[in-house]
Amino acid sequence: MSDPQAVAALVLQLRQRLQNVIGTTIGKGGEGKTTVTANFAEVLAQAEQAKADQGKPSKPILYIELDSNGNGRLNFGVRGREFDDDGASFLEALTEDKDLQVVQGVRPHLDMVMSGSHNADIPTAVARLTGRHGNVSFLLLAILLAQISHRYRWILLDFSPGDKSIQRLGLAACTHLVAPMKGSDNAVIEGLGTLAGLVRQIRPLNAEVAIAALVFLGYQRRNDEPTSQLINLREKIGLLLDQAHITREVMVDAYIRDGETTANLARNHGMPAGEFARATAGQLVDHESNEPVERPRDENGRLVDPQRAVDIATDYVQVVTQVLQRVVQRNAELRGADAS
Repeated sequence: MSDPQAVAALVLQLRQRLQNVIGTTIGKGGEGKTTVTANFAEVLAQAEQAKADQGKPSKPILYIELDSNGNGRLNFGVRGREFDDDGASFLEALTEDKDLQVVQGVRPHLDMVMSGSHNADIPTAVARLTGRHGNVSFLLLAILLAQISHRYRWILLDFSPGDKSIQRLGLAACTHLVAPMKGSDNAVIEGLGTLAGLVRQIRPLNAEVAIAALVFLGYQRRNDEPTSQLINLREKIGLLLDQAHITREVMVDAYIRDGETTANLARNHGMPAGEFARATAGQLVDHESNEPVERPRDENGRLVDPQRAVDIATDYVQVVTQVLQRVVQRNAELRGADAS
């Protein structure tokens, strides 16, 4: 499809169906995007489950990781399960017009598309299609998601900074971007600049995508307040946002405190932060067997401190709440623009 008018018509049709798609990415690695996305998915799924328990309308959450390492499977403890095809079906759906295989009920109100080593073949396949069809090939993921978006409250995409083809697929599909920020060196700033450049490049295929929220994680607290490390980083980023005419409101006030040891333990036990916190407190019931889950222990066999796990889980709830406020606000603005 090389006709600009036909491409524009397709993009317009897709955008109307993708305002519930949130992408997590940044222009450099090691910023915790998979951890953030998996925990966002768990918090949102819990919220939908609570609605269902109250007899209110609810929809599941869909989690998709575009990276070839498929580490999101570790966060949910599903790597190597019978439905884990290492991304084979996802690759076929994306590049060979096969049906998208969704694993339902990985957690209550949470579905997943399996990823893994087969995702490494996506850039080559997309490059081949781009050679025949041009940049419209970067709409392949958007087309897949537009067909199923009505089934989900939110669709969360986790995609890597490592390959620009992967990022373009993700950026063409999502409406809202969440950029995790970890550390305080100049690479964090450069990563944000790289992401902004990629967003500008994808505008012909997605004029609505924009950074909805910057999320900070791994920062210390003293007396329940951020330290100078985070305060100074926020100011440096704020100045860049001012120069780019982007509101500083994209920097959410809530943040994830330093807790790498607890985060690693949670991943090793195959649990997102909220689930891990309930497990450490002896309050988690397995959603498949309906049996109580044994309280997790650390590598030395000691029971994990529940308070630390609860603190981090609470941080994620607060961060997700503020991010959703930004997303809902953006959707209202976009709908207003459509109406005008």
